[in-house]
Amino acid sequence: MNTCTIRLLSAWFFLFPVFLVFTYGQNQKKEPQRPTSYRAQEMNQPNTVPKNFQTEFIVTNEEGRRKCELLMKLYKILETDPSVEKMLPYVREDYIQHNPMLGDGPEALAMFFRTSTSQYPVKIEVHRIIVVDNWAFVHLNFRNMDTEDPDDLGSAGVDIFSFGPDGRLAEHWDAVQSVPAFSANPHGMLLQVKKF
Repeated sequence: MNTCTIRLLSAWFFLFPVFLVFTYGQNQKKEPQRPTSYRAQEMNQPNTVPKNFQTEFIVTNEEGRRKCELLMKLYKILETDPSVEKMLPYVREDYIQHNPMLGDGPEALAMFFRTSTSQYPVKIEVHRIIVVDNWAFVHLNFRNMDTEDPDDLGSAGVDIFSFGPDGRLAEHWDAVQSVPAFSANPHGMLLQVKKF
């Protein structure tokens, strides 16, 4: 075999698979690309954070309403003047914290919020409180915890509390997520779309 033949065969063995892939790909029906994860969805809906709303208490009796009012008073203290002395009527001394960023007791809670309120115009917006027996579930938005930006969208969260036998808060769990500027849906993180 001469050099020219070897080059032609080499080119053929190299180009033939490329030709097959190209031809096969052209004959295949094109399927629309579907997102493989939630991050691949289009995040093109502006997020809605309501500013004018009334806190909703979802309770079955007057004791539940009293617990809602206790929580509202505590959130006002946390947003304006978080001190242990002011919190003790609402939070037990042996308060158990499940948030991994905070220690147990009212001191750790007061110190966490005092750090923010001393620097920023903190606003805690409570959208709804659900009380069932000794449990409370609070849907809320923490705004301006670490910024002075008046357009801060905040961090939407759910606080879960259990009450002790003395009616004060005994234990706390939470889930908090930053509110993004855009969303894959138009509903927002704090609105209730359907009311039945």
